[in-house]
Amino acid sequence: MNNLAIVKIPAVRYKEETIQEITEPVVVEDKITLYLNGKKYITMVATNDSLTELGAGFFVAAGIAKRILTVTVDGTDVFVEADDVICVDGALESAGGFDPGHAESVSANDARITPDEIFAIREALNGDAWGETGGLHCTVLYHRHEQAAVFSDIGRHNTVDKAIGFMTLNGLNPAECVIGCTGRQPVGMVSKAANAGIPIIVSRAASTSAGIEAAEKSGVTLICFTRDRRFTVYAHPERISGI
Repeated sequence: MNNLAIVKIPAVRYKEETIQEITEPVVVEDKITLYLNGKKYITMVATNDSLTELGAGFFVAAGIAKRILTVTVDGTDVFVEADDVICVDGALESAGGFDPGHAESVSANDARITPDEIFAIREALNGDAWGETGGLHCTVLYHRHEQAAVFSDIGRHNTVDKAIGFMTLNGLNPAECVIGCTGRQPVGMVSKAANAGIPIIVSRAASTSAGIEAAEKSGVTLICFTRDRRFTVYAHPERISGI
């Protein structure tokens, strides 16, 4: 995360009947506008960080574009050029994220993950940015059983878009990837992974009934409530070794 995404803010702390003047690290909230093939598409609230990945990942995760040609960032404007663009009738979810309204089927019959890898992904979500601010979500991208990238943002949806954008821009095979998330997994979050072709989601939070249904129908392995040596699998446990 770049230094522009976190600022120092003066505050007053009350603790055990004492008052202390302090300076706290606080996440910067920005409005980012995405353009697709020269036309304004959406303005979203996000952290001004990894905007190239955010632009690419948003359109792939929503199933709007299959191939990203270029991404150019100018301040808080992100210009994406893409091929194979389709019209998607999406909607905003309860937390303000974009729900594409559909989820592609994932074909990754050989994808596997071990319980130890699930716990390693969970541990990787405890990043420095969260520890410093307490106000950021995080997504970890695993590729071929190794950590490939970590992204933070004030919006959980944005972190997934950034991870998918990184995967897309670096030509990684989605069937060999796993996404680990701090946030809960409603239908919009599960659909992002499915549309990008990622077969496994690991979350430390909950899902919803619609999220679970989307995972089951699209073929995504959905692992939630990942804690110290335990987790709950809601869909397609056959990809987990030993289950």
